[in-house]
Amino acid sequence: MTEPIRLCCDCRFYKKSWVEHLIFGSDADDKCFHPVLSGNLVTGKVKGGRCCSFMRMYGGGCSEEGKYWEARK
Repeated sequence: MTEPIRLCCDCRFYKKSWVEHLIFGSDADDKCFHPVLSGNLVTGKVKGGRCCSFMRMYGGGCSEEGKYWEARK
């Protein structure tokens, strides 16, 4: 049996950009607030988030496998 696809919208670190969604009908600016990807590694504070699409496309982030993905509670 294959593993289900890990979608950003099902991740606990995902935050939808409603402005982008309502004005442009897009999800291009949805953010990932995972501490490893968007946090300050010195202070531990999460600030600003990173675009989900970039974090999934490039190896420095979550990548296609969703290695930092965690299910919502």
